[in-house]
Amino acid sequence: MSFSYYRCDWIHPESGDPVIIYYEVDAEGDVPRLVDVFADGRRECASVADFCSRNRDMAGTHSLVEGSFYDGVRNVVDGLFICEGQERISLTLTSAEKFEIEWLRPARSH
Repeated sequence: MSFSYYRCDWIHPESGDPVIIYYEVDAEGDVPRLVDVFADGRRECASVADFCSRNRDMAGTHSLVEGSFYDGVRNVVDGLFICEGQERISLTLTSAEKFEIEWLRPARSH
């Protein structure tokens, strides 16, 4: 199966939301894995396999995002920030190698 990899930079007022999100996306627009990076350095990795094995209600889930990833980012131009109120979002194509480095990097605990 062929995958594409993206880095989303999300600038927003201080909150518990991630500031960087790495996505692994298949040709259909499903996201089987992602990495959230928070302002304080914490990291959280998620995989559809994590949810499918824990909860029968999610059995058969193929994506960590609702709908097609590609439909959701249709208006985001590579590398340019889109402003929505106090938030700015940028999406950049990245490499499989960079995604794997982020996926395997140890989580920082608090």
